[in-house]
Amino acid sequence: MDKLNLDHHISQQFNEELEKIRNHVMTMGGMVEQQIADAIRALVEGDSELGQRVVRDDHKVNNLEVVIDEECSRILARRQPAASDLRLIVAIIKTITDLERIGDEAEKIGYLATRLAEAERPSNAYSELEHLGDHVRGMLRTALDAFARMDPEAAVVVAREDSK
Repeated sequence: MDKLNLDHHISQQFNEELEKIRNHVMTMGGMVEQQIADAIRALVEGDSELGQRVVRDDHKVNNLEVVIDEECSRILARRQPAASDLRLIVAIIKTITDLERIGDEAEKIGYLATRLAEAERPSNAYSELEHLGDHVRGMLRTALDAFARMDPEAAVVVAREDSK
């Protein structure tokens, strides 16, 4: 991943710490995006095993949130960032909290998928949920892309879409 706006500090170590956090956030975002896809697919297709995997793997997202939060806390304590760096760290802390919550919701869907896998239902019972899941994943992908490129305009587009 290219460094973009994170390499402007005198301390190369600080640049590397920020880049490491950024990469962890992108990894976490990718994991959550996959959780959503798998949870919706498990529900739509009645795939109990896939639903169980979503539930079982949720701890990976939770653990990564803790790792990133600790990295951010360490930077706040040691580097005492100001201005844009402080805003970035605060935004990352809020972002990982939201990603973890989204992962928890995907886990709930995965759990429901395991419970409903054997239930009789019409073949198109969850087609609207599939549409909604695709929309949510698209928004998440756009938000992660905005974060990766440090693009505030793209982030505003996602925020507007979320408020609809």
